[in-house]
Amino acid sequence: MAKVQNFSENLEKSFTRLGHEINARREAPEAPARPEREVVKESVRAIAESAPVAPVPDAPSPAPADGPNAAVLPAYLSDTSAPEEVTRTVEQLVQLMFKTDIETAVSAAKRYPPFVEDAFHDALVDKLLPELKKRGYLK
Repeated sequence: MAKVQNFSENLEKSFTRLGHEINARREAPEAPARPEREVVKESVRAIAESAPVAPVPDAPSPAPADGPNAAVLPAYLSDTSAPEEVTRTVEQLVQLMFKTDIETAVSAAKRYPPFVEDAFHDALVDKLLPELKKRGYLK
């Protein structure tokens, strides 16, 4: 499988690790019945469980909305009723993932309330799903 070199080396390693997690979950007997989005989210959670809780790094600077690391918020955060602080935090965590790696971002997300951490996982899945399909980890 050819690697796409439009991401940092650390992020490439993260894609490889996430791919291994996805493959491990697809081999489970109940895997064919689960949607691929759920398999990816479970894989992200597995990485989160194994990552140590790290201090929250400085917030990355905002990225252009149409850039490769633009945040994709889950629908329940995209409406105007979502607190701006929560949406900003989730966007910063997604940007942190693209700046560093998945492990660092999920570790930083552990420092926030469960709602923010789960919203980050949802946003991460939405953002990574097309790339994982492109790389052949998903069909």
